Amino acid sequence: MSNGHPQQNPYAIDDEKLDYIESQPPSDGEDFDEGQHSDDSRSDSAHYNHSNHDGSVDGNPGLPANKTTSQKSRGNISRDSSIAESYHGRFPFYHNNKRDIHHLLAFLICTGLFIPAVLIHKQGNVLVLSLLYAAIVWWLLVQHLPKGTITRPVGAVWNGGADLLSRLPVWLVGAVGYGVPPVALILTANNSQGTRGQRLTSCLGLVVLLGITVLCSKNRKAISWNIVWTGIFMQYILGLLIIRWSVGYDIFQFISQQAENFLGYASEGREFIFGPNYLIYEGTQIPFEGSFAVSVLPAIILFAAVIQCLYFYNIVQSVVAGMAKVVIHIIDISGVECVTACAAPFVGMSEASMLVGPFVSQMTEAELHQVLTSGFATISGSVFLGLMTFGADATALLTCCMMSVPCAIVISKIRFPEEEVPLTKGTAVAPAYKDRESNAIHAISNGAIFGIKLCIVIIAVLLAVISLLGLANGFLGWIFHFYGVDISIQKIASWVLYPLAWLIGIPSQDLMPAAEAMGIKFILNEFAAFASFTQIQDTLHPRTKLLTTYAMASFANIGSIGTQISLFLTLAPDRADAIARLSLSACLSGAVSTLISACIAGIVS
Repeated sequence: MSNGHPQQNPYAIDDEKLDYIESQPPSDGEDFDEGQHSDDSRSDSAHYNHSNHDGSVDGNPGLPANKTTSQKSRGNISRDSSIAESYHGRFPFYHNNKRDIHHLLAFLICTGLFIPAVLIHKQGNVLVLSLLYAAIVWWLLVQHLPKGTITRPVGAVWNGGADLLSRLPVWLVGAVGYGVPPVALILTANNSQGTRGQRLTSCLGLVVLLGITVLCSKNRKAISWNIVWTGIFMQYILGLLIIRWSVGYDIFQFISQQAENFLGYASEGREFIFGPNYLIYEGTQIPFEGSFAVSVLPAIILFAAVIQCLYFYNIVQSVVAGMAKVVIHIIDISGVECVTACAAPFVGMSEASMLVGPFVSQMTEAELHQVLTSGFATISGSVFLGLMTFGADATALLTCCMMSVPCAIVISKIRFPEEEVPLTKGTAVAPAYKDRESNAIHAISNGAIFGIKLCIVIIAVLLAVISLLGLANGFLGWIFHFYGVDISIQKIASWVLYPLAWLIGIPSQDLMPAAEAMGIKFILNEFAAFASFTQIQDTLHPRTKLLTTYAMASFANIGSIGTQISLFLTLAPDRADAIARLSLSACLSGAVSTLISACIAGIVS
C-alpha cells in the first residue's frame, strides 16, 4: 500500500484488455495513414491528437492516438451492422444481413465437407483436419457473441489464480515458476534426443547467454524483468507444446509436409520452363537434382506470388494484427514491435519492417532495435522453402521460427531497454499495405515480379560470398603453407564457436562440424551454411542435427546488416544515424536469440 491506493496485482489482467483482445483486428491501413505523420519529434503533442494519458482518443482505449474522429466513426460503422443505414433496393433482407448469411453459408459448407471426410477416413488420422474445422467454427461463433462472453470467464479464472499468487512472496513465485519446469525437464529419462547431462549443459548455456546479454545491456537498471521472464516462459511453453507434446509436434509436422508439397507444385512450373528433372535411358527415368537456381528459386517465386495474393485479400494483415493484439497484452511492448515480431517468421525481415513503415520516423531507439532484432532472429517463408531443398529439417525450422519470436523481444529488451514512451504503446497497429492491385491476378503478377527480384538478390549474394570465401581460404592457405599448417575460414570459425556449440548442448563428438556450420552462417549466410551442413547431417547425432538447425535458422549475418540498413534508410532517412548505430547490436542480439532457442530446445528435448 502506498499513498492510500490499493497495490495493483501484477499477475492480473483487467477487463479493458480482455475486451480489446476480443475485438476485431483493425482493417488494412485503418489505424494509420502515412500522410498523418509529420516529421516532427516523437514527443510533439500533435502526434497524440488530444490523446488521454493511456494513449486513447476521446475516451476510446482501443484506438491509436493518431486516428482522427472521422476515421474512428467510419471504422465503428463498418463493424456494426446494427447502425448501418437501411437499404430499400433489391434483396433488402440479404443486404441488411449479408454478414450473417455469409457466415452461415461458410459454416454449412465447412460442416458439409468435414463430416463426409471424417466418415470416409475414420480409420485414418484426422487430427489436423478436426483442429482446422474447430478453428473455423470457433472463429465464426466468436463473431456473433456479445463482447466479453469468452474473455470475461477466462479473465475471472485467470484473476482468481492471480489473486492467489499475489499473496505469495515474489521470490517464491519466481523460484517455482521458472525453476521447477527446467529441473523437471532435465531430470526426465534419457532418450535419443539427449541425456540429462546434455540437458543440464543446455540449461547452463541459457543462463550464460542471458548473463552475457545483461552485462552488455545499455542500461541494466532500466531492464523490464517482467518482459524478460514472460518471454522466456513463453519459449518454454512453445517448446513443450511443439517438441514434447505429440499433438503439437503432429501439427507442425503436418505444416512441414504441406511445405514439401508446396515445393512439388513449384516443380510443375519449373518443368514447363526448364524441362523435366530426369533423363530417360533405355526406357528408365533417371532423376537428377539440377542446379540451385533451377531447384530452389522457382519455389521462392511461387511463395512470393501467394503471399502477395494473401496481402490483396487482407489475410496477412488480419492474421498478423490478430496475433499482435494477443501478444501485446502478454508481453508489455509497443504495437509496432508486436507487428514486426509476429510478421517476421512469415514474410521475413524486410517485409516485416515495411509493414510498420509509416511509424519508423516516430519510433524510439529501443523500438528500432527491437524491430531490427526481430528481423535478424528468424527466417522468412521463402528462405524456409529454399533451405528445405537442401534437406534441412523442416519441422525444426518451423519450431525455431516460432520460438524465436518471444526470444528476440527478450534479448532486445535486455540489450537495449525502453527508456521512453513509444507512440504505439499498448495499441496493436494495423499492418500497412501500400500496393493497391486491381484484382488477384494483378497481385499474383506483382508477387512473381518481386520473387524474381528476390531470386536475383539471392543469386548475387551467394555468388559473391561463396567466391569471397574461396578467395579468403586460398589466401590463408598460401600464407600458412609455409608453416605446414592447413587453415581455412571454416576452421577458424569452428574454433571460435566451439564453446558456444558446447553450451547449447551439442554432443561432444559433433562439436567441430556443428561449430563450423554455425560459423559459416554467421560470417556468410544461411544458404551457404545449410548447403554445407546438410551434406554431413546424416552422420551426426540427432540432437546435433536439431540444435544446429535451431542455431542457424536466422538472418543474423554480416550481409543482412547491409540489407536492413538500406531498407530502413529508405523508410526513414531522418533516422540514418540511429539505424547505423543499432544494426550491429541488433544483428548480434538476433544471433543470441537463435542460440537461446537452441538451448531451450536442448532442455525440453
